[in-house]
Amino acid sequence: MSTAVHVNTHAHAVTHVSTGLIRGLRRIVKESGLDPAKMTNQWPILESGVGTWLTSRHLRSLVLEIYDPSRRSGDDLVGRFDFTIDYGYYPDADGELWLDPDTVYYAVRKAGAVPSRCDYRIVADNKPGRPDVAGWSTTSLRSTAGFTRHEVGTAIGGGSLGTGLSYYARTGS
Repeated sequence: MSTAVHVNTHAHAVTHVSTGLIRGLRRIVKESGLDPAKMTNQWPILESGVGTWLTSRHLRSLVLEIYDPSRRSGDDLVGRFDFTIDYGYYPDADGELWLDPDTVYYAVRKAGAVPSRCDYRIVADNKPGRPDVAGWSTTSLRSTAGFTRHEVGTAIGGGSLGTGLSYYARTGS
């Protein structure tokens, strides 16, 4: 007689990565000197959207845009952080779940200081056909013209899911 056990690691990975993404964004907000209360008030909506789109495999990246509301639209981006999703990160995954807080800390330090007058928003970049989630709407990302993207490395891993972290800084700064 033999016994077989099957564990749905994808469901566990989605929960872990979803939570890690939102916590990572919160850490960036706090470390950048921005007010995390705005994000805390939206936590259930963030969890619902990120979890739904990771499960359906529509989420390409979760983006934190930091902008200066006193500047004109189109020239108001101050910085940006992208958590890019890799659905084939570790195809033969053993179910290991991990988060590297040092990667987030490093990205914030390298991105530089944020003026106190800045605000932020979180944008989910999804593939076409994504399911609708209450509390989320469509939008466009701010232009990154004049910025350089810097890859930091993998910040979160869970089963076959991984997330790379990058930040944008003004070119020449």
